[in-house]
Amino acid sequence: MPFQYNPPTLILPTALQELVSAIITAHSLEELSDVVRTIPEKCNMFHVVYYFAGSGEQPLDPHNFLSTTYPRAWQERYYTHGYLHADPVLKRSMESGLPFEWRELEVEKGTLADTILQEAQDFTLGHSALTLPLAGVDGSHGLFVITSLDPTKFDGIARISAVRDYQMLGNHVHEAYLRITAHQSSSQVDLSDEEKSCLKLAADGLLGAEISKKLKLPESVVRLCLRVARYKLGAATTDIAILHATRSGLI
Repeated sequence: MPFQYNPPTLILPTALQELVSAIITAHSLEELSDVVRTIPEKCNMFHVVYYFAGSGEQPLDPHNFLSTTYPRAWQERYYTHGYLHADPVLKRSMESGLPFEWRELEVEKGTLADTILQEAQDFTLGHSALTLPLAGVDGSHGLFVITSLDPTKFDGIARISAVRDYQMLGNHVHEAYLRITAHQSSSQVDLSDEEKSCLKLAADGLLGAEISKKLKLPESVVRLCLRVARYKLGAATTDIAILHATRSGLI
């Protein structure tokens, strides 16, 4: 029988079990966020990030769900300066499903992406950082990041262990987010007939102008109906709104 090497578990089994249990039993986004923010302390890391990157027509919305232990000053700078769509970490995550370290990123000097990485160092977000892209069965995307003050934290065998353990945790968090938002939306049953019709046609792949023509409604009304439907269903995108409405039997 060939020798099979199993890398050591990076997270203590008891801590991992506690975290998974807390994640899968979280009943609200507040509870889920509270659990996520305990990960650095329980796992000997510096910072953690979970970001719901969205899906379909509106990825990377600044209003999407975020849970992180990053300093408030960095979060405010990040959003007020519009770094979201220039962030090389997010860009790499949306283009590839493979885990990566920030030091593997190749950005052109003097660009906004370069500025973001330099400022991340200025705010001491960590001396090493591992990013794990997440993907839901519904086509949604997420991002899970862990950072450490140890620049060699994810070197060698430790990298294999970190990817294995934190990929599992990240997937649990992403699935919990989808479960909680779907459950919250199921109580919203007051969609108007026009909102339901717009969602049904959007689910069939029709765009705004096509829905407008089909329903004989102004395109501005169609956009409003979809926006209101997203709000009522607690969804960041139309695709997620369709998923929630379908699961709850609204369309």
